[in-house]
Amino acid sequence: MRPWSKRELLAYLDRIMPALEGLDHFELLDVPPDADDKTIQGAFHNMAGGLHPDRHRNVLSPSQHERLIVVYARIAEAYRVLRSPEHREKYLIDEAKRRKKTTTTVRAPQEIASALALLSPKAQQLYRRAIAAKRTGDTASAVLNLRMALAKHPQSGFLKEALKKLR
Repeated sequence: MRPWSKRELLAYLDRIMPALEGLDHFELLDVPPDADDKTIQGAFHNMAGGLHPDRHRNVLSPSQHERLIVVYARIAEAYRVLRSPEHREKYLIDEAKRRKKTTTTVRAPQEIASALALLSPKAQQLYRRAIAAKRTGDTASAVLNLRMALAKHPQSGFLKEALKKLR
């Protein structure tokens, strides 16, 4: 874990804040939905070590510090829920119901999960980053992440389709 510079931290907050409510717990921690406890714990500790509000109290303005507290609280909540098998199961059921109500995509979530399962872990991570960037309105980062994922799997029709939708 390396410490975040003020510039990196503010850029992260600017990128994540507009989409914070739309991100699920897995996207917040940048882990796949089938991540095990060790992966979830490692992702949280990596993020928490660099993002903890106490580390940046003297560097940020009060309003910036408040934004960081909001983001950190969501990340900590995601970790708390995903680490408990009971809470995680309930969250997955609730999230599936919510997505079923709000989904407007052509592909069913099961199809996306199946297509992602065929990709390497790195390509999956790049795809999730692309989706998160798209939700924040950062199309350039979304395209870049999809291109990097496609470089790992040049024959993936799923990634090609996702990239085509962004353009």
